[in-house]
Amino acid sequence: MTNDLLLAQNVPPKAGVPGTVQDSAPVASGSAAPQSPLAGFMPILMMLVIFVPFFLLMSRRQKKETQARASLKKGDRVMTNAGLIGELVEMDDRIAKVKISPSVTVQIVANTVSPFTEPAPSKELKEAKPASDKK
Repeated sequence: MTNDLLLAQNVPPKAGVPGTVQDSAPVASGSAAPQSPLAGFMPILMMLVIFVPFFLLMSRRQKKETQARASLKKGDRVMTNAGLIGELVEMDDRIAKVKISPSVTVQIVANTVSPFTEPAPSKELKEAKPASDKK
């Protein structure tokens, strides 16, 4: 197959073919309003306006997480991204050893460890009182 056969042809449809709209009067090419040179950059500028704040917030959050992870020491209560809660035994740049029960120590990726803080008791969660059977 040659390249000539692969090229798309720019041929207008024949008059009277159903589904095509025929122009009644040709539009003059000089009547269009001139566009500003900034109009071509508008989509890029809009994407920057949207994505830059998200990027800044994400980097700020990541910085806080790395600082919290750096402040961890042996014996701290930690939680993994998977939800395991345990005591930090050892931690280096890549691997953390967490004791999750008296005889079980697991090795996990250090980036998934964060300090565990006990959640404050919520006022909405109250102990259920048994309903009295009065009739």
